[in-house]
Amino acid sequence: MSRWLKKLLFGIWGVLLVPLIAPAVKKWLEENIFSDPEGMATAAFRDAMATPVFSYFLALGQQPWFKLALVFLTGIVAGVSLEWLSRRSDEKKASELRSLGWKFRSLSESIRTRTASSGWPDSVPDLKPALLSVLSSARKFELWVPNEHVYQLPDASFLCEYLRCVGRLLEDGDFSEARREALSWRPFLEKGARS
Repeated sequence: MSRWLKKLLFGIWGVLLVPLIAPAVKKWLEENIFSDPEGMATAAFRDAMATPVFSYFLALGQQPWFKLALVFLTGIVAGVSLEWLSRRSDEKKASELRSLGWKFRSLSESIRTRTASSGWPDSVPDLKPALLSVLSSARKFELWVPNEHVYQLPDASFLCEYLRCVGRLLEDGDFSEARREALSWRPFLEKGARS
């Protein structure tokens, strides 16, 4: 829905709310502002403006079509608001998944570079917190990840490939394919960790 159409819809809905709050506002004005017969506000506004305006809004609120229109527009406004919140939530989740994909791929490269020169897992003790953090974040999105037994693998090649492949799919925004890819690595990462 376009921005100007949303503003128009919310504006009309706001105008329809005025007859609902008009009696309360009129009562408050009569008790607080117009209660002093000698006051300036009473002399200037009471008969000239306030009473006809509130009478108009009270009469509008009594029209048979008014409640139907208000309920109808309230439903539309609630639907538009829920759709906007859902879209915003989906955009935030997509952004977090792209960021997670970048972290996966970055970690894969770091592990690959470090283990090329010396053994696994002795060459990456400082990367363990980052790896655990990334894997924990992936679990929150219900993505299969290896557990801490991954450090018992004979080498890091499967782990690096897992991180690289799944990370690329997450960065591309293909979450369902990333989920399938992660599950396809499960036998390799769990089997190697047990032996």
